Amino acid sequence: MTGASTGIGQAIAQQLAAAGVDLVLVARSGDRLEEVAEELRASRAGLEVEVLAADLSDQAELAVVEKRVVAEEAPIDLLVNNAGLGYEGPFHTQDPSEVWETIGVNVMALVQLTHAALKTMVDRGKGHVVLVSSMASLQGMPMTAVYSATKAFITSFGEAVYEELKGTDVVVTTVLPGLTRTEFHERGRWNLDKWPSVGWQDADEVATETLAAAARSRPEVVTGRINRVLAVLSGVSPRRIRRTLIGRAARRAWPEGL
Repeated sequence: MTGASTGIGQAIAQQLAAAGVDLVLVARSGDRLEEVAEELRASRAGLEVEVLAADLSDQAELAVVEKRVVAEEAPIDLLVNNAGLGYEGPFHTQDPSEVWETIGVNVMALVQLTHAALKTMVDRGKGHVVLVSSMASLQGMPMTAVYSATKAFITSFGEAVYEELKGTDVVVTTVLPGLTRTEFHERGRWNLDKWPSVGWQDADEVATETLAAAARSRPEVVTGRINRVLAVLSGVSPRRIRRTLIGRAARRAWPEGL
């Protein structure tokens, strides 16, 4: 599981551990990851928790994680691609390194690990991959343009691969959470005062809905009742109208940036 040291990833790890599932945890912060692993081991006797500290935007470190994903000993039956990041602000003012880091983690690393996992899973005749996308994937989002675009890629990618895998006993489930209370926004310098105060979920709620959808081999799940309503409205409203309304909201929130 990637992005396992905080937020949704940590919550999924805790729920899997409670069910007695052995884990391989991946995140950038080695110290924090070790703390999470120790907590999980202490929560259930005999639970095996392996730790891989890796920055998935670094190709060499990503290769180490990929090697573990395809290892024949202690094979990975469930890959949760949860690691992700995104920076808020006008695209033209963003540091190029942050732009490429976002694309590297959200798209390149996710695709590379998914490709490696699916090849071994199809060969074994079983397995499941979970891709954590976002409600932001349903519409281009001003002030988080790169982030929402990478999430749109994940949603489209997951939908396509799900169909490719029919008949193989291997499944891809794509998860679209909305606003979730995690440390994600702090790293990306998101100003939450400018975002709606309703519809937020806790990471535990998202994790529960994610694992339930995976257990039922669903191709996609939008977490949270309000988010499901918004997703339906997004699907039936003209894209031009959605783009205009969201653009107006962004200009009100960031008058100095647009």
